[in-house]
Amino acid sequence: MAIRAGGIGSGLDVESIVSQLVALERRPINRVQNEQAQVNAQISAYGSLKSKISDFQSAMASLGSASSFKLFQGTSSNESVFTATVGSEALAGSYAVDVQALAERDKVAFGPFADSNTTIGSGTLNLSVGSESFSINVGAGDSLASIRTAINEASDNTGVTASIVNSDDGARLVLSSNETGTDNALSVTVTGDGDGDDGDNAGLSALTYVSGGTNYATSISTATDAVVEIDGFTVTSSSNTISDAIDGISFTAKSVGTASLDVTRDDEAILESVNQFAEAYNALRTEVNNQRSGQLQADSTLLSIEQALSDVLNAGSEIGGSSFRYLIEAGVSVNEDGVMEVDEATVSEKLNTDFNSFVNLFAAEDEGYAARMESIADGWLADNGLINAREEGLNTQLDRLEDDELRLEARLEIVETRIRSQFTALDTLVSELSNTGDFLLQQLASLPAANQ
Repeated sequence: MAIRAGGIGSGLDVESIVSQLVALERRPINRVQNEQAQVNAQISAYGSLKSKISDFQSAMASLGSASSFKLFQGTSSNESVFTATVGSEALAGSYAVDVQALAERDKVAFGPFADSNTTIGSGTLNLSVGSESFSINVGAGDSLASIRTAINEASDNTGVTASIVNSDDGARLVLSSNETGTDNALSVTVTGDGDGDDGDNAGLSALTYVSGGTNYATSISTATDAVVEIDGFTVTSSSNTISDAIDGISFTAKSVGTASLDVTRDDEAILESVNQFAEAYNALRTEVNNQRSGQLQADSTLLSIEQALSDVLNAGSEIGGSSFRYLIEAGVSVNEDGVMEVDEATVSEKLNTDFNSFVNLFAAEDEGYAARMESIADGWLADNGLINAREEGLNTQLDRLEDDELRLEARLEIVETRIRSQFTALDTLVSELSNTGDFLLQQLASLPAANQ
């Protein structure tokens, strides 16, 4: 690296002079960088605005269907007998439920054997769950533990889990079907037993279990179906969860016994949905106001968003399935500060007096307020929408500014080199003149005086 030490010979402060001149020449670059900062801030502001619009869009989408408001809750009179979950297809009503049997899985134990390292024999172990089966090959040296592992890790395992329980009297191989119900009954047979007999209680065939046939296992539980009587009608299921008996209601049997189910409309959840609608609207309006006093001041985009929202709210129109035309009729209004408010008492009244009109006011396809607001939000966020067009324009401007900065930086390097060269030459010249002057003074001083 070259050492710059201008002004040593002449006394001129060349570095200071050059720095000040370069600083003056840098002012156009500073202006470009300030513009870049402003454009980046605007791009960031649009990103924040898009995020809030996206949240608004999601909120409107979740409220834009009748199922969002057709919310019901189910109450079991005895949750130790059964529990229930209720969906949008349910209807209010009461049901008598009698759980007569629970679904169980096949679970059996073989043994006891000395320990998990005991070898049992050789052959092929065939395991079936219902109509599906798979097999594992067992060698003469394979232990009880290795048989367990082979079953669990079989790539074609059709739903059997093996484990070993070490009890006081020895190790037991426990096999269980993974699913409940008679359709998932377990069976185990042996072929090619190394002792020549596939049916005796010796060698590998000691692991035989066929319900109603050869059986050398201890039963822990037996595959059975759940049997539930609902309002006097019997429903049989391989699972303790029954979801196809009544539309929109899923029962989960817990124990044998009787209880009742009451299905009622969940007005609190519906009110929460209405509040979410208002909160999403207010959050978007707050973001618009924040940007108006920030980076997007005087940007027409904000006015366009406000105008579109206002048009939807103020445009009373016929909505299919609803006797309401305006949100205020259902207890939702916008105050003089532009804040959406929910009158919960009015909402509750309308739910009880005209439920379908209330639901359709928000959720009627293409006509409800949530559906219409979602539609305009979709337009704002579309690839060819208002905000993307603004962002593309800003990014184009940013690219141009970056090119300008590179061009000005290159020019500045040339200017600095020229200025430094000029002042270095001046420094050298002044130094030489100073040296010459000193020499002449010395020479003159050595001349004889004129009067001598």
